[in-house]
Amino acid sequence: MIGSEVSNAFGLMVLIFLTMISFSAFRAYRNNKKNIQLRLYSEKQKRALAEANLLQKTILENAPVVIWLVGVDGHFRFINRTFRDAVGIAESEFLNTTDISGLLGEEVAANFLSSDQQCLNRDEPYLSHELMKFVDGEQHRIEITRAKVKNVTGEVIGIIGIGVDMTKRHETENKLRKLLQVIEQASESVMITDIHGTIEYVNPAFTTITGYKPEEVLGENPRILKSGNQTTEYYQRLWATISSGESWNSAVIDRRKDGSQYPALMTISPILNHDGKITHYVGTQQDMSSHDMLEEKLRQAQKMEALGTLVGGIAHDFNNMLAGITGNIYLAREKIYDMPDVIRMLDAVDGLSFRAAKMIKQLLVFARKDRICMKPFGLVSFIKEISRISEATIPENIYFHCELSDKEMVVKGDATQLQQVLMNLLNNARDAVSGVSEPEIYFKADRFAADESFLAKFPELEGGIYAHLLVHDNGCGISDQDKEHIFEPFFTTKEVGHGTGLGLSMAYGAINSHHGVMEVDSLPGKETTFHIYLPLIEEQNIAVEHHDLHVVQPGHGEVILIVDDNSDIRNTCKDVLENMGYSVLLASDGLEAVDYFASGDSDIALILMDVVMPRLGGVKAFARIEKLCPGIKVIFTTGYDKDETLKNEMPSEGSTILTKPYSIAILSQTVRDALDSQGDDALGQ
Repeated sequence: MIGSEVSNAFGLMVLIFLTMISFSAFRAYRNNKKNIQLRLYSEKQKRALAEANLLQKTILENAPVVIWLVGVDGHFRFINRTFRDAVGIAESEFLNTTDISGLLGEEVAANFLSSDQQCLNRDEPYLSHELMKFVDGEQHRIEITRAKVKNVTGEVIGIIGIGVDMTKRHETENKLRKLLQVIEQASESVMITDIHGTIEYVNPAFTTITGYKPEEVLGENPRILKSGNQTTEYYQRLWATISSGESWNSAVIDRRKDGSQYPALMTISPILNHDGKITHYVGTQQDMSSHDMLEEKLRQAQKMEALGTLVGGIAHDFNNMLAGITGNIYLAREKIYDMPDVIRMLDAVDGLSFRAAKMIKQLLVFARKDRICMKPFGLVSFIKEISRISEATIPENIYFHCELSDKEMVVKGDATQLQQVLMNLLNNARDAVSGVSEPEIYFKADRFAADESFLAKFPELEGGIYAHLLVHDNGCGISDQDKEHIFEPFFTTKEVGHGTGLGLSMAYGAINSHHGVMEVDSLPGKETTFHIYLPLIEEQNIAVEHHDLHVVQPGHGEVILIVDDNSDIRNTCKDVLENMGYSVLLASDGLEAVDYFASGDSDIALILMDVVMPRLGGVKAFARIEKLCPGIKVIFTTGYDKDETLKNEMPSEGSTILTKPYSIAILSQTVRDALDSQGDDALGQ
């Protein structure tokens, strides 16, 4: 038993021992396996870390931005390839120095150090814009973001900088900014819509032209500008054109916010993306209101030119005929001095003749084909005299009120021309109020300072101070249709026999000749106002001239040679001068006149020489005569307008010129003055 128990105990001990050995072996195996796994994991981590570092360095090296790392001691720890290639400097040059002024330049280096310090003083990243010179030799604008770099303990060990080259973007932004400024400051209206026609943008000129503010039209459709002047088919063609990618150009009549209409030259173009797809439409409009005004003025000027050509063509013959009439009237009056009734009728004919001559002169001035006598004179005192004359011609039932400036206004002009203009306006006002129960005419003259709106309306004028003359009546008014034509020659709304249609047209031309403007405002059936603007001048002393040439000066037997190709003029003038007491010789042209002096025996004291004649004109004939007879005196006569028709044939400045028809009294005094003058002095007429 004992032996059996011992044997069992021994066996149990062996089993326990073997079990312990097995556990130890298993533990050792497990530990060994774990060590092997740990070693394998560590190697994997190292490889992963190396790969991560390589990947990070690859990204930093090849990033399309400049990147660098600088320590707090000023030593560069890293610069990427983009940075090195941009500035053309090797990495070793950066890593071996703390002074980069020799590498990037003193100004750039100073900016770097200043920005680094700004970054160290902040908790958040620091953004700056700096200029750097690249290897291409150009200055590049770099947007740089700097941030502090800390270690595991939170200590700042350096600064990382990342810079983006903003040069091209900056240039693009500048171009876009300039383009926007051009659009914003353009005088043409610009509108941008989406493909459905919804307005997304309008420039300030759009507001100026249409009256709509941006907030009133954004999100709306351009149909708010429709005036009804364009048909549905017009808009269908428009959309068909621009939807196909083509531009649309046309003239239109659109409507402003206040309901008024305006002419415009419109262009609509599609805006395409990179794929050639239409994304938006841009429309531009040029307000043609002022253009239409200038075009109308051009048409008016062309009409005046045509009228001037017509008048210039007939002026010579017409004035010659009038000269013959006035001469014969003088002779007839001398023979019937004892018949006062006949003399009175002859005086009326004589007056009508000169009025006809003045009308021709007015038409020439109106068409700018004759010279007007431009002299400074006081406008206020001048208008006072006109006002007194008007009060005598305006019926008493018409309330006539005249309001004038307290200070004198001096203009340079022809007083006769301006008197006729104002009298014509006042007479028209008188006729306009003839059917009004309480007729009124208001005449005002005051100073006016030309502002921007005035000069924009009349671009042909210059800035300064103007005299503003205003003639207002509460009469029948002028219709819009007639208002477009009232300044045209021979246009009149008056009944036959009550108007020629020349009054306003000549007034218009006269004001233009004075470098002024004339316009009219009218409400049909209510009122009419004519405005005249004349430039003022600074003139302290105004000379007032009086002409009273009515006395015929007699001759003393002197011999006068009349040279004229018109036989009626020659014979009539001969009779007139002989009646005055002169001896007269006749020549039909310049060659005959030269022959009188060729022999050297002539006792001619004065030549009355027509300017334009066949074979040899007056100026060239006198040049020959003067060589044959130095000191001979001459008075030139002409029935042509002096500025246009004869500008290449007129005598030299200072010569005495009489324009046909001339007053017999003026003829006598001019002849007398020429004969009595000493030496080569000439009397200007």
